[in-house]
Amino acid sequence: MLPFVMAMVVWPLVLGGIWTAVRDPESVWGVLLGLVLLGPFAATLTLWGWSELPRTAPVAADIRATGAGSALVLPVPRPSSIGSLVAIAFGVALLGAGLWQLIASLNDDWSSGAAFFFLISLPALFAILIGLGTYHPRKTLGNVGIVLTAQDISIDYGKGPTNVAWQDISAVGARSRREKNKVGSGTNVITLVTGDAATGYRTIDIGHKDLETDPTRVYHLFVFYVRNPGLRSELGTELGLDRFRRGGYVPEQPTAFVDRDPRP
Repeated sequence: MLPFVMAMVVWPLVLGGIWTAVRDPESVWGVLLGLVLLGPFAATLTLWGWSELPRTAPVAADIRATGAGSALVLPVPRPSSIGSLVAIAFGVALLGAGLWQLIASLNDDWSSGAAFFFLISLPALFAILIGLGTYHPRKTLGNVGIVLTAQDISIDYGKGPTNVAWQDISAVGARSRREKNKVGSGTNVITLVTGDAATGYRTIDIGHKDLETDPTRVYHLFVFYVRNPGLRSELGTELGLDRFRRGGYVPEQPTAFVDRDPRP
């Protein structure tokens, strides 16, 4: 809720700046305050709040042929640099607007045009630097995902790939991770724990937002196959795919513990 509350505080200032610009077209400061500085900030807060709203996750998985045989693949968002390109384009547009205002004011009051260009160039350069610093070439959709075979797990997205053998996973957990320098709610993650007390524990985190399928079902998938190594051979087959789609991850009960006594 925090981003929405902040956006509700900023949007009236944006509308006030726009109203000032409409009533007095020569008011450069109204346009600067309402459209250039506060407008993008308010829009960012609104989109941030919208992205934090809980949504129903789809159930999606597929079977893919790999070098180790067929595998069950859990889809992840394809890495995209759209945000970086938008930031660069926004910065260039701001610089263009500032330069246009500077040229237009050369025959009149060039000092106000120079001040406008100086002020507008600061957020413009900041946006360009952010865009260049976060830009990454796109990976094709076929090269990303969480690939599960009977032997190991390959996590390939973001800075991946990361590989871990099923037999090396000692526990599966779920927690909320607080990112550094991040304001707002924590990031829910599925944690694969490897190692032991002698060699040291290591963790592999899979963020819920890094999955394009139901993260709760993914959590139960990991728990199920860690506890049932004899059933890992079904990964990459229609049986494993069907089990994921219907959520059939109830722990297998050993035959010796099945109560066959007909007494009530």
